Amino acid sequence: MKLRFTMSLVLLLVLTYTRAQDSLRYILDRHHEAHQQDLWKGIKSLSAKGNWLSIHGSYPATFYFKKPDKYLMINQRSRFIEAWDGIESWTIAKWTKSSVAQLSAEETLINQSIFTFGSPLKGVVGIENKGIVFLDQAPHYWIVEDQGLVLIEHFISTETFLLTKTIFTIKTGEPLVVIREVVKYGDFQGVSFPTHIKLQTKSMVAEYIFNKITLGDPVQDKKFSKPAKK
Repeated sequence: MKLRFTMSLVLLLVLTYTRAQDSLRYILDRHHEAHQQDLWKGIKSLSAKGNWLSIHGSYPATFYFKKPDKYLMINQRSRFIEAWDGIESWTIAKWTKSSVAQLSAEETLINQSIFTFGSPLKGVVGIENKGIVFLDQAPHYWIVEDQGLVLIEHFISTETFLLTKTIFTIKTGEPLVVIREVVKYGDFQGVSFPTHIKLQTKSMVAEYIFNKITLGDPVQDKKFSKPAKK
């Protein structure tokens, strides 16, 4: 029994070492295959019905995403809207007295990080493979992208090659860290789609659950634009 355990441990260490030596090109190729990157090329926008979860509760919502990085969430239960139009992040809510308000840098980074069309690593240069780390006892490739002002750490499953966690660190001014975790992936029309996403900062937690998804749902840019203040 002891010999069998020792052999199993040695095999695990050898496998982990071998995976740690995988080339970055190999990892990214398998990663893009897992995310069906080619299928996302022709998809410019999408909508999804689901739920937004916060410390205040769970709320039914409709979400809109449009390339390259526009986002809109409309709460179906009360007057609450959040959006990122590619330049500004804004909201309309009860606590803003139904007037348009600017979101904080923390909230803006969350809105920018919710969803990407396929893999956020597509076409990115200057990234580095830091080897293998374990998240929840599962091995992941640790891929680091240093944009200068922002450090982005991507964690890719060595088993599925899907992106499971991303850590965004703003390196200027007051420290700001946003952790994005894909809680669950679903298979939607042959595409691996993140159906449950959790984002967390030091003071905030938000979760996004997508149920009914419509790929290619046409949506005009003005839908994401901040309304003029009344």
